[in-house]
Amino acid sequence: MVILCYIYNSVQFSSIFGVGVYTLEILEFITEKEGDNGWLAQGGKIKHIGYMKGKFKTKKDAVSYYDRHNPHMRSLNAHNTYISDWDPNTKLLYIVRDDYLINATIDCFSIDDNSVEEIKNGCGITKYKWLK
Repeated sequence: MVILCYIYNSVQFSSIFGVGVYTLEILEFITEKEGDNGWLAQGGKIKHIGYMKGKFKTKKDAVSYYDRHNPHMRSLNAHNTYISDWDPNTKLLYIVRDDYLINATIDCFSIDDNSVEEIKNGCGITKYKWLK
């Protein structure tokens, strides 16, 4: 488990993130052309949804976690890019990203894997399980 304290200090930031910490970015493929939610109105066919509330020590761990929860899909790293294929059911795509204090807003595939946020001594603390 890793505990991160929201301290906006470049020294603390680099010491926390000097080691590999990764997360999954979630994107949605917009299939409709017309309307308020269509890709013409949105200005593109790909919409950023958010970042997963989970942390990984390695890119390999992120791939393993994605693959285990998406057995109907090819491996997230099938093309050696750490980018999944588009899921034909959900229209979602996942990308392994370096985590630089990214605001994670999307639940993990299993809600039990989500981070837990709390305030202690005036400091915002987020507790993460290292996912694999």
